[in-house]
Amino acid sequence: MKDKTVTLIHYGELSLKGRNRSLFEIRLQENIEKMAGGRVLRQRGRFVMEGGNPELLSRVFGISWYASAFVVDKDYESIRKAVLKKAGEIIEGKADFGVNANRSDKSFPVRSMELASRIGSEVAARFGLPVNLKNPALRINIEIADRVYIYFDRVEGLRGFPTGVSGRVLSLLSGGIDSPVSSFLMMKRGCRVDFIHFHVFSTNDKVFGSKMENLARILDSYQGQSRLHLVPYYPFEMALLGAGDVKGHELILFRRFMARVACKVAAAERCQALVTGDSLGQVASQTMENITLFKNAASLPVFQPVIAFDKQEIVDYAKKIGTYQVSIADYKDCCSIVSSGPRTKAHLRRVEELEKAMNVESVLDQTMKLITVYEL
Repeated sequence: MKDKTVTLIHYGELSLKGRNRSLFEIRLQENIEKMAGGRVLRQRGRFVMEGGNPELLSRVFGISWYASAFVVDKDYESIRKAVLKKAGEIIEGKADFGVNANRSDKSFPVRSMELASRIGSEVAARFGLPVNLKNPALRINIEIADRVYIYFDRVEGLRGFPTGVSGRVLSLLSGGIDSPVSSFLMMKRGCRVDFIHFHVFSTNDKVFGSKMENLARILDSYQGQSRLHLVPYYPFEMALLGAGDVKGHELILFRRFMARVACKVAAAERCQALVTGDSLGQVASQTMENITLFKNAASLPVFQPVIAFDKQEIVDYAKKIGTYQVSIADYKDCCSIVSSGPRTKAHLRRVEELEKAMNVESVLDQTMKLITVYEL
């Protein structure tokens, strides 16, 4: 058989899914084909992709790692010749090497350790390099399954679960650093994430061309077919001006209003929960008391993936997923308008009195009529 190149794809957590494992594997296979193209073959514990664009696998959740692999005939001599040939093409400048063999097909006559030892001896004799099994400069991997796969370098994947296996959620996407990271982390746990953004523009379409479009599109690149719900701030602002003395309560009133709007949108879109970028104690609106008041206004579960992260951890994650530079760009965010001198421990009774003065249900009805949904 003439050697050919494929992409070997391994997954991690899916192997723990027992009876549901095949459902997760099928979804991951579909997601890989959708994102990277090519033809994806399912095997036990791995996928093999023929063709497609392997670079796009870095954006597919559920993959543990992947590697460009050479397929050879299932006999020792074919393996030996292929390893020596391919190693000779890349061995220049390498200080040492190691061979790892994995024989999932037990009918192959040579055991894994014996195969690694014999191939290692061949490589050492041909190229004169010492063996280093712990951290070699050149790592030679041989997998014996339905076919024999030989690969050298592998790329770490996003891990987690395939998009779509854990339901649909609606993420409150601000212009800051935290909420994009929270959205990404929910995608990593297998959720399909839609977004809702409250803005200060006169019309919803003016959000496009701002950094919010860029943030939404970066996140969409990890799952595809995202929906962005745009909500104008001005009905709430007008109601707030007519509510009397709200000093110190503006931000918590707005956050509770966002929760109500988001829950209505989520219900209409069959989302099962909300997602926020709250990190406990990071800012005044994220004290235990104020987070509780926010959840009190929500009729759906609220997930907070970065609740225990410190700021630097969130920043590091944002840089990793590509949202950080966009998040720190100038943008007039609604929360920044109402966040002057917020109370750290607002009381439910006083908040409800102010909401009554605002006629919050009427404002909610008015706002719902102004929402626009965009397919990304």
